[in-house]
This record gives sequence, C-alpha cells and structure tokens, in this order.
Amino acid sequence: MKRGDIIVLIVLLVILLAGVYFYFFHQNSQGTIVIQVDGKTTSSFPLCQEGRDEVIDVHGINGITTVLLQDGKVRVIESACPDKICVGSGWLRSSAGAIVCLPNRVVIKILDYEDKDIDLR
Repeated sequence: MKRGDIIVLIVLLVILLAGVYFYFFHQNSQGTIVIQVDGKTTSSFPLCQEGRDEVIDVHGINGITTVLLQDGKVRVIESACPDKICVGSGWLRSSAGAIVCLPNRVVIKILDYEDKDIDLR
C-alpha cells in the first residue's frame, strides 16, 4: 500500500466512526417522550437535555409507575404491576420501541421530530 492509500483508508474510517457516533448518540435530539395512561396522553417532555435527572410518578389504573428521565433516555424504575416486566425492559433511547406496563395501562414512547404528525389520542 502506498501512503495515499493509507490516508484514504484513515479518512474513510474516521467518517464511518463519526457516522456511528451520531447515529447512536444524537439521533433523538429533537424527540419528545410521551407518557400515556389508558390510551390518553398524560405527559410529554423534551428528550435531549444533558444533565437532566427527573423522577416522575405516573398514576396508572392499578397504582403508581415511577419513571426516570435521564440524559435523553427514559426507563421505568418501579411499578404497581405484579410481574415488573416494564421495570426489566431497560432504557428507551429511540422511537424504535416503547415501554409498556399492561396491568397498569401505562405506555411510554419517544417520538422523533418526524413522528410529530401522529395522532396520540
């Protein structure tokens, strides 16, 4: 390999790593965390706020579901449901999924700026 080939490979590698970084860490900077209870939106919060640690109590059908918002991600830390599947689901960082507590009828999802036209009623 010549010196020019090595430089081209290094530049391509840097571009690839920058793309991976922005995909995983900055794709939701314009998103909104939406919390629904029994099909109705009860709360919404801006997604990306560095240094934000906020605990929210959501009053569901069977009791309180405690939600943690932290640095652009969200998770359930405690719930009134018997199986605690929502607690074990981990962090939600993108609009690709949702956290659902079926017994308590609580749904937590992230809407990207492209998803804002979706009717949440």
